Amino acid sequence: MQRPLPSREDSEKQRQEQIQLNQAIIDLLNSWEQEDPEEQRETLEYLMKALDEDRPSSRKLFS
Repeated sequence: MQRPLPSREDSEKQRQEQIQLNQAIIDLLNSWEQEDPEEQRETLEYLMKALDEDRPSSRKLFS
């Protein structure tokens, strides 16, 4: 059995909700892009070192 097509009002409401969700993601990505690249590099280096140090085997992930 086929479902009835959504009304124009319902379609527009869904469209507006999707636009708001999309904008939230766009804003988040833009905020990441504006962060300090040097700080990001330092954080990555720290995380890679910490993960390698806590590995149970002698095989490192990053070095």
